[in-house]
Amino acid sequence: PEIPVRNADFGFDEIPKYWMANDPLMTHYFTGLSTLFPEGEAFFVRAVRSLRGKVKSNQEMDVKIGAFIGQEAMHSREHHAFHLSAKKHGLDPESLEDFTGRMLGFIERNTSPKTRLLITTALEHYTAVLVVEMMRNVNEFMTDDNIRDLWLWHSVEETEHKAVAFDMYEYLYGKGSSAYIPRITVYGASLALISVASVGYQFVLMKRDGQWPSMKSLGQFSLFAARSYRRFIPKFLDYLRPNFHPNDDDASELVMQTKKTLCIS
Repeated sequence: PEIPVRNADFGFDEIPKYWMANDPLMTHYFTGLSTLFPEGEAFFVRAVRSLRGKVKSNQEMDVKIGAFIGQEAMHSREHHAFHLSAKKHGLDPESLEDFTGRMLGFIERNTSPKTRLLITTALEHYTAVLVVEMMRNVNEFMTDDNIRDLWLWHSVEETEHKAVAFDMYEYLYGKGSSAYIPRITVYGASLALISVASVGYQFVLMKRDGQWPSMKSLGQFSLFAARSYRRFIPKFLDYLRPNFHPNDDDASELVMQTKKTLCIS
């Protein structure tokens, strides 16, 4: 199938405390980002499921939505399993998952199905931009193979389903100004929210760990972030084009190389 649902099962029993470049600041940034996924992707699933009945006549789209739901459910499960393993280090990432769930629950209770689908399309694009960088070079900083494989597997699948929610939105609401203006408005708000949350969670984890970065560590992370965002920002801005589509950015060769690394099809 075009979007296969893989039953992944990673083992996280022996995860080192600092698995990203052997550095607390780097590790806690990515752990904080990871804690957004279980509840965030459950939110995405509910968003597309709530409108799925309206696209049932489009069989191809309905099949892709089913695969999207299956992949996202697996991502939630495996990232949650990773967070459970971090309990032994006294970091309690589960509490950040819970906070994310409460935050998204508030949003869900106070927004329309259209807005929730737009939040999904916005954050799917945000994730699709990040995972290309993850596959290209960020994974090389990961010192644990299981963690590396978790992020690479997630990255592959994000590229496979990155257009599903967006295509669903255009199918339901079209491409005119009544669809475009809400799309870019919700996108800006969604990017602001996830940026504040990911950095905030990083510093919560640093505090729990009793670690405040040395100047060397802070310099290393700042350089890493600056290099990454120089590449991210043009891709983020692409979403603002009226004729934007997620498949405009073709990462198929990189995905193929990553699949070979993971020994998956």
